[in-house]
Amino acid sequence: MPAAGGESRFGRYAAGRGASLNALEKAGLQLFRGKGGCNACHIGPNFTDQQFHNTGVAWRDGRLADEGRFAVSGNPRDHSAFKTPTLREIARTAPYMHDGGLATLEDVVEFYSEGGHPNPNLDPEIRPRHFTAEEKRGLAAFL
Repeated sequence: MPAAGGESRFGRYAAGRGASLNALEKAGLQLFRGKGGCNACHIGPNFTDQQFHNTGVAWRDGRLADEGRFAVSGNPRDHSAFKTPTLREIARTAPYMHDGGLATLEDVVEFYSEGGHPNPNLDPEIRPRHFTAEEKRGLAAFL
């Protein structure tokens, strides 16, 4: 996903210039908004809801590896919850996730395709999506 604003390729596409994205990127955008459910958290002009979610990133070997937002809030629902990052310029910000645990966008797409790491506080929006290989390529291309 390119730079913010109308000068980005996505910004031009959103402004009605359909040729700004190629066919694979458009398929990825459709997946992002549809089957992937990515826009449940990655919304608005910066593709973030500015909220905290447990996606299972900090759940390892059957236990929490990082308390996340809970360390600040003390709210049990915040165990391993982290703020939704913007997706603007995401291709330039590897590695991914709060801990840098995923090296590539393809790794991130695979993580969400499998439904994160199940744990007691997993956000209900995080569930297996079982993307096909072509869907994974499209989503990574869009991002």
